[in-house]
Amino acid sequence: MNSTTSTSATSTPTLNRRRQLVTGTVGHLVEYFDWSAYSFLAIYFAHQFFPGEDGSMVPLLSTFAVFAVGFLARPVGGVVLGRIADKHGRKTALTLSVALMGAGSLLIGVAPTYGQVGMLAPIVLVLARLIQGFSTGGELATASAFLMESAPSHRRGLYTSFTYVSSSVGKVFCLALITALVHVVGNDTTGDWAWRVPFLIGAAGAVVAWWIRRHAEETYERSEEPTVPTTPFRELAKNHGPSLRRAFVLCSITAAMFYTWTTFIPTWAVVTAGVDKESAVLVSTVAFCFYGVIQIPLGALSDKIGRRPMIFVFTIGNAALTVPLFITISSSAVRLLLIQCAGMLITSCLMSVSGAVIGEMFPARVRVLATGTAISVATAVFGGTVPTIGTALHSIGQPILFPIYLVVLNLLALLVLARTPETAHSALPR
Repeated sequence: MNSTTSTSATSTPTLNRRRQLVTGTVGHLVEYFDWSAYSFLAIYFAHQFFPGEDGSMVPLLSTFAVFAVGFLARPVGGVVLGRIADKHGRKTALTLSVALMGAGSLLIGVAPTYGQVGMLAPIVLVLARLIQGFSTGGELATASAFLMESAPSHRRGLYTSFTYVSSSVGKVFCLALITALVHVVGNDTTGDWAWRVPFLIGAAGAVVAWWIRRHAEETYERSEEPTVPTTPFRELAKNHGPSLRRAFVLCSITAAMFYTWTTFIPTWAVVTAGVDKESAVLVSTVAFCFYGVIQIPLGALSDKIGRRPMIFVFTIGNAALTVPLFITISSSAVRLLLIQCAGMLITSCLMSVSGAVIGEMFPARVRVLATGTAISVATAVFGGTVPTIGTALHSIGQPILFPIYLVVLNLLALLVLARTPETAHSALPR
């Protein structure tokens, strides 16, 4: 094994990298299948939890508000699960994360409706999303660290890109299932009860992923690193402040663009351009296939040319093209597909390597805590609010302000990320 790999990786020379990749990707796939089902199905079950007049935006806006509430638990999950991963090992945090995600999906799948229990229904929905948000808060950082520490030093970008492959595959499976479900039972039946099926399937998948993760090889043990800090936040603030700030900015902009192009754009096309629901779901399914395919080559490319060029392509590309892409959206499903794929391609330039970029900023003893905190807080603020901001701006008759908002975020991020040092060819911090 290359001597520039992390302390944890060098201490496990018999590490089965293929099995490690399966462990990280399968669990991550299930996590994002479960997490994404809510946003994809919101247009079907909104009225079940939030009553409103026919044609009113109130049920959908309320449902997306709960979507944002779920992100409020992500910082807590990022801190708690990140600390567990740095103190007790990556495998412990990964198994706990997927178990909680399954529990949240099961709760949504069996939740009573407003017509059955009144205000208790949205309360149960909020509770389930808080559980899922807590799980997701620590999942990406832990999975990225797990895969990066399992990788040869010259393939860290490639290995961490598998987290985004698996998340996109999870979303594709979710979208494909919803598409098939709607085709078989119809819109009305899906809105009545069949929307529950994906959540129940996701809960079952979490059990399988939990079992797989239980049999993974640990990549970092506390006993291997005698200098694990007793006050990790103090170390982060004292020794890694600039890196933590850069990580937060990077996570903020990737979260905003990721949730825009991968999650919210189908609903945006439905409510602003008159795209029918079935076409929007089908378009997203195909676009996610494209998104998943391009992650690995982009991750491998970053190992060759470095992380900084990917940062510049992402921020400048989004600043230049977001508004033109949004105003080009029409009722044409083909045009929507091309637009969504274009947005995903630009986003993938940084998203595919963000796990490597952030993980390479910090030593192993605080790596997951630092990255988990940055990812979860930034995603809660700038990712989880995307549907709410976009829907609210449309509801007041100013939809053009939403893509302008995204452009401003990219320009501000560019000012900070331009100073990010190149880490692709350096040893992983111990």
